[in-house]
Amino acid sequence: MQFPLHPAVVHFPIALITAALILHTIHLYRPEWMHKAIGLWLLGLSIIFSLVSVLSGQKEIQKAGELGYQTETLILIEQHQTLGNIVVWGSILLFFSWFFLYLKNLVNYKVNQLAFAFLLLLFFVVFISGYTGGLLVYIHGVGTP
Repeated sequence: MQFPLHPAVVHFPIALITAALILHTIHLYRPEWMHKAIGLWLLGLSIIFSLVSVLSGQKEIQKAGELGYQTETLILIEQHQTLGNIVVWGSILLFFSWFFLYLKNLVNYKVNQLAFAFLLLLFFVVFISGYTGGLLVYIHGVGTP
């Protein structure tokens, strides 16, 4: 029996994006407590795990397609896949925009507030994606033996 990669790596982007949001929020209120780019670097690290999660999820979708799940389950799988893609592309877009401003030394309080807003939005998408993933596993039995 081959160990599925998706459930092993999917928790890293959730944790890293959550940590980026929390630490960036702390930085907004107490900038002297930590480095100004802590949220940026955690977001960048989350991109790696997000990409691995999406790619391993694609492999799991192929397995699920062979098993012939009900239409309701397939719709939920498609929603989960779409949310995963939004997380990856949203993370990439936010990271490179923020990184560009960081390199140009243009990061100020307003940019940090905007980054906070996008991190919060990204966190909600990750939360909903995790919820749909939990429904797939615990309600519909996707990915279970």
